[in-house]
Amino acid sequence: MVNKTELENRIIPYKMLYEAIKGTHGLVEGILPENGIPSLRIGLNYIKFVMQEFIEKAGEGLPIIGHHFSFPTEYLYCFDCVPVCIEATSYLLAALLPHGSEPFYDLITNWGHPFHTCTSQKGTMGMTLDDLFQFDAIITPTAPCDNTYASYPFFQFYKKIPLLAPDLPFLKEEKSYFYHGEQIKLSLEKLGEIIGQVPNYDRLRKVLELENRATTSQLELFELKRAIPSPVENMFNAMSAAAGIYLSGREEKLHFYNDMLDIAKMRYSKGEHYGGEEKIRSIWPYMIIFFDLALCEWADRELGMSILFDIFNYNFADPIETQSDIEAMFYGMAKKAMEAPMVKQSAEFYYPFIDDCVRLAKEYSADCFIFTSHIGCKQFGSVPQILREALRDEVGIPMLLIDVDVGDARFASEKVIRDKINMFAQTLL
Repeated sequence: MVNKTELENRIIPYKMLYEAIKGTHGLVEGILPENGIPSLRIGLNYIKFVMQEFIEKAGEGLPIIGHHFSFPTEYLYCFDCVPVCIEATSYLLAALLPHGSEPFYDLITNWGHPFHTCTSQKGTMGMTLDDLFQFDAIITPTAPCDNTYASYPFFQFYKKIPLLAPDLPFLKEEKSYFYHGEQIKLSLEKLGEIIGQVPNYDRLRKVLELENRATTSQLELFELKRAIPSPVENMFNAMSAAAGIYLSGREEKLHFYNDMLDIAKMRYSKGEHYGGEEKIRSIWPYMIIFFDLALCEWADRELGMSILFDIFNYNFADPIETQSDIEAMFYGMAKKAMEAPMVKQSAEFYYPFIDDCVRLAKEYSADCFIFTSHIGCKQFGSVPQILREALRDEVGIPMLLIDVDVGDARFASEKVIRDKINMFAQTLL
């Protein structure tokens, strides 16, 4: 007889996440006023439902498939499986638990993995080392960053988990999209052989059509951010990043964006800013601080600082063609994956990144940039000074640089980070 609990325990971190999300959502509903942080309330409600479903599916014995964030979750819905994003698990736990994923960072560091690699992967590596995750297979493209190359072999060589690595080229040309599309298709077929399933491309087509609709709503929200004041609250950035993983390819993602769009339109029609008064319009060209998501609300309420974008939220993706042949569909999937935020910037030289930042600063009337220089992202180590100069020379705005580990509060504490931002904000008022 199949032991449902034993099968569910293949994804114990998801059970931890579910309880943390359910508890946080309960607090939000019970303590905050009705209009308090709606993106958090709405987002957690949808994610809670999906996490419960993932746990139930694990209990039914469906295969557990780990994947890199640069391999979009919805691509795995051509199978009956439980998708687990390696990076998102580490950082959502960092956001919701008192000490986040820190015990698991320490576990894998003590095992011998370098301390300065990315905590987004180290957390899940530590969980897997402790057998809290039991993956049937893992899939990751050969990009975007050195941490991927350094970290993912652990799963294959130490834990003996089948690892698939569709090649992702650095060159951004038409032939590259066709090539990567073929790589995605071949990898999905190989994954099907490992888990004993045949990829269902008709189902995948429907999932991608749903994603196209969600993207349309997301882009409409981006347009509203051009308004002064911005009608979109800062916490939306964090919840949108989570939705991009956990709600991917599902009706819940479309509902989340449409719900937020309705709220933003209402604020826009009244000329309202969520925090009361918008004094500063900031863009964070890299990551927000995952272990301190309350910083988003603090910036809105205490500083009057809007966070218009972070790197996981300036995703201006084209719709994927789903009505023609399968080659066109995989071409669109490849282009979306290769041009996604962080993937695009980390897989090429810094020129397009600088151009994108300057363009966003002008189009969205930014007053400043705040660059969180994450210890794990070595590929971005030389960029901040170049970006600072470009913003000064071409837009005339300043940039604050903060050295941080966005998933580990022990590198730079919440207090240190907020003090730096507060001092910087005073120079702008």
